[in-house]
Amino acid sequence: MKDCILNVQSLSLKYKGSTDIVISDLSFSIAQGETLGILGRSGCGKSTIAWTVMGMAELMGIEANVTNKPRGRILFNGRDILEASERVLRELRWKQISIVAQYSMNSFNPIYTISKTMEETMKRHIPGLTKKDIIIKLNNLMEMVQLDHRTLHSYPHELSGGMRQRVAIAMSVMLDPKLLILDEATTGLDVIIEADILYLIKKIREEKGISILFISHDKRIHQAFCDRGIQM
Repeated sequence: MKDCILNVQSLSLKYKGSTDIVISDLSFSIAQGETLGILGRSGCGKSTIAWTVMGMAELMGIEANVTNKPRGRILFNGRDILEASERVLRELRWKQISIVAQYSMNSFNPIYTISKTMEETMKRHIPGLTKKDIIIKLNNLMEMVQLDHRTLHSYPHELSGGMRQRVAIAMSVMLDPKLLILDEATTGLDVIIEADILYLIKKIREEKGISILFISHDKRIHQAFCDRGIQM
């Protein structure tokens, strides 16, 4: 059996200021190179799980371990994300755990070209890169997501929804994370583009050996895309 990269144990979550438990006693694990699906209707807490696994519970107003049951844990390569300091979490985010969030294709800064957006992110996380290194990396990423290099010089409004989603995927794997979270990553796309995006993600997973946490409300996609699934 492959090594377990993510192990969620007895996780319970709620939002600050609310008494309602959003997630109660949830447990699951993901092996290296595996795609695990979380299936559930809108509003059941799927995105809450995603941002908590990203180590962003505090930033998103999410509280963990809110029941009297055994203390929940989120173990990423053996390290408990719920107990990690913000300094440690900043090192994990994007470099080790990355996310393509719901409607991420609409989250680009409209006054930045795609190149500038990606370059700024890369410089922040990998100091010391030369301009040549960055150009080579960006061009390789465009090839990986099957976009023309000229896309880098475009503004977000000049790209179709499918193209922006491909760029979002390129950004999510830019730092070679071990775990990729896809939170309704194909929402808003037509069926043909959706199929292309899912095929692209499968190809990236095979090439890089990335583990994937795939979150969706669409049972059809889960059955076609995921190795295993859990129902919320």
